[in-house]
Amino acid sequence: MAKDNLDDLIEQSEEALEKGEDLSNIEAEHHHKVKEGPKKEKIEEKVKEAKFEKAEKSENKVEETKEEIKEEKPKAKKAKQGKTKIRSKKYQEVKALIDANKKYELKEAIDLVKKTSMTKFDGNIEVHIRLLGKSGKPEQVRGLLQYPHSTGKKINVVILNEKIIEEIASSGKAPADIYLTTPQDMPKVAKLAKILGPKGKMPNPKAGTITADPEKTMKDMSAGQVEYKSDNTGNVHQVIGKVSGKPEDLEENFQALLAVLPIEKAVSVNLCATMGPAIKVLTK
Repeated sequence: MAKDNLDDLIEQSEEALEKGEDLSNIEAEHHHKVKEGPKKEKIEEKVKEAKFEKAEKSENKVEETKEEIKEEKPKAKKAKQGKTKIRSKKYQEVKALIDANKKYELKEAIDLVKKTSMTKFDGNIEVHIRLLGKSGKPEQVRGLLQYPHSTGKKINVVILNEKIIEEIASSGKAPADIYLTTPQDMPKVAKLAKILGPKGKMPNPKAGTITADPEKTMKDMSAGQVEYKSDNTGNVHQVIGKVSGKPEDLEENFQALLAVLPIEKAVSVNLCATMGPAIKVLTK
């Protein structure tokens, strides 16, 4: 075979190697196939090596891509586990005095509240009542209540005038417990709706805080008249007296609260001290 033809054949073979083609299709110019021998074996080895290197590079590239994805993937945050609240030894002792599955008669419940109060100071006795309608929807109630006996709780009642309205509007603060106004001044008070509304302190005719005689209403409230209302879940929270109060006075205040509520819709009634376990109360 002429040298030029041989060079052409080698060149064609190398090109075929790069493309991964079969070398048997390459023929010399005199139309005879390349003779099998050492030259062909070397070419076939080169083909195998080229395929192996190509496959190895491809595999390495896949592994590198996996590692990059792994590094870029943000680490999932571990869910925070809530800590179990551990009650004090004293709380566990007073809690043991109460049967959690029992509903107590009012007199016995008040006696237990006094025994289970954990404060060194004279704490309050609180009533918590949940009201639900037939459909299970929270019942909404609101109004004024005059307890027959003092609850011992001081209420800060303020009559809104132009000066106080401007102070609340500029500061965004409403420190008083209850705000009163007249029907005539309601247009001026309306601009405080965004401040007083979320706090539950916006004057309301149902609560008796919009009145023609705010001075008299303030006097009544200072003497023991309180506002009661349910929250968004239908719960009414009230203080009926002090732990040191007379049991009979506490009983009468409790009954006065029940008298203004749709008690037939109550799903739970509980008594407790400011710091003390809840006690279920039986209502008739």
